[in-house]
Amino acid sequence: MQDPEKKKHNLTKRGLKVIGIVLLLGGLTCTVLGSVSLFSSIGRKEFPSLFWMLMIGLPMITIGVSMLMFGFRKEIGTYIKNESVPVVNEAAEELTPAVDAVARAVRETQICPNCGAKNDAELRFCEKCGAPLTKACPYCGEEVGADAAFCGHCGKKL
Repeated sequence: MQDPEKKKHNLTKRGLKVIGIVLLLGGLTCTVLGSVSLFSSIGRKEFPSLFWMLMIGLPMITIGVSMLMFGFRKEIGTYIKNESVPVVNEAAEELTPAVDAVARAVRETQICPNCGAKNDAELRFCEKCGAPLTKACPYCGEEVGADAAFCGHCGKKL
């Protein structure tokens, strides 16, 4: 059994849908009758007798469509989500290699003191020549660059 709040909500949505359809159909009818009256009176050079229906019909259409959009908001949102999510996922799959390439390009690098090749900062040995990229500080034991003149941890000259 539904709780009273949800039941009231569903009843309101149903009312919006029904009234929206009635206003939309009534507005379309008035607009068609007012338009026929307007265009048929042009050749006769007289004021259209049902022109006022055109002025009533157009706002009725607008109000009816608005009520239908409010009544079907959840269904419209679900439809849009179901149509958009696969497109977003597909775009993400296509963009992932490019984002990874940018991330690799931005990642810090270190230059091998032996051959001058660029290596990722987290590597301990050169990928090109195998030379060590880091060494241990003789004073504090922390790792420093192989070509460092001073220890970045204790500040002593190497």
